[in-house]
Amino acid sequence: MGDLTPNFSRSEFACRCGCGFDGIRMELVEKLQRVRDQAGPLIVRSGCRCPDRNRSEGGKTDSAHLTGWAADLACPDNAARYRLAEIFLREGIHRLGFGAHFIHADVHPDKPGRRIWLYPDKSQSPQVNV
Repeated sequence: MGDLTPNFSRSEFACRCGCGFDGIRMELVEKLQRVRDQAGPLIVRSGCRCPDRNRSEGGKTDSAHLTGWAADLACPDNAARYRLAEIFLREGIHRLGFGAHFIHADVHPDKPGRRIWLYPDKSQSPQVNV
């Protein structure tokens, strides 16, 4: 049971450094709950971040994590990535970043909407497809 929605607790979104920053935006949490209702359990890998944690994670200086508008959710494989992307878009989460094992879901109202981007997989060497 969650203290924010039926399945999400504030502690899941709190900054992982232990600083206490847990100002996740309810607009995001409510949308993630609707995604979870359709997709099943979601694991929050990163929610709110203080500036120090954001730097250590390699986040941008204007990251939506700094203001509670974004969360990174675990995503194990391409099939899950595709299914989650469909649901995120249907539920109004139109800023999505795809990493090797996570999806960044972002609803920041002051950032450009309808954006999808890729994070480089640092464990893979560059490949050239011919």
